Amino acid sequence: MTTKSTSKRKKQAIQRPSSPGVNLLLTLTLVPLVAGLILIGAWALDISIFEDAQSQVTVGILFFLLSFAASNALQKRWRLATGWSLLMCADLVILAWRNVAAQVAAIVLGVVGLVFLVIEFYQQYQQGKLEKAKK
Repeated sequence: MTTKSTSKRKKQAIQRPSSPGVNLLLTLTLVPLVAGLILIGAWALDISIFEDAQSQVTVGILFFLLSFAASNALQKRWRLATGWSLLMCADLVILAWRNVAAQVAAIVLGVVGLVFLVIEFYQQYQQGKLEKAKK
């Protein structure tokens, strides 16, 4: 019985309440998410906001990744923020340069970003598995 109360105390000590400023910034990270959703939705409905339809999708994905990276950075989840940021950089390279060398660089950035995300998600999965085993 005492182990449960100590684990609850540890969780409460780790989870500090965030300030109103951080909460406001976290809420503002939804703006690029909604912008990306609008761009991709418009593309799906054949509404052209940009001249190039492919660029419209790429910019929509860029906004999604920006939202994820900013949100995780504000929550101090550095590995996730790094992974999303690297994927965002890969998307920017694809958007800015349309040659083979740039696309190879974008693939490398994307793979490194995915490695960061996979490592973090796997660690969270293992941690959740351990917590369920303790209960």
